[in-house]
Amino acid sequence: MRLKVEVVEALMKERPAGTTLEDALGVFEVFASGTLSDEVYILDDVSGKRIAIAPAALRDRYRRG
Repeated sequence: MRLKVEVVEALMKERPAGTTLEDALGVFEVFASGTLSDEVYILDDVSGKRIAIAPAALRDRYRRG
């Protein structure tokens, strides 16, 4: 599944402050990509876990505390 960064940003604005990107996307972990700029990829089964790959700037903005 691919989501536009704008959709993810809107999703985060709907969530309470402090919500992690992982929680909002329903994934185990979000990995950063230096080459992605406008989309987040969600992969359903990577070693039995659901993960996401997001632009580094987006991931860093909502990084776990």
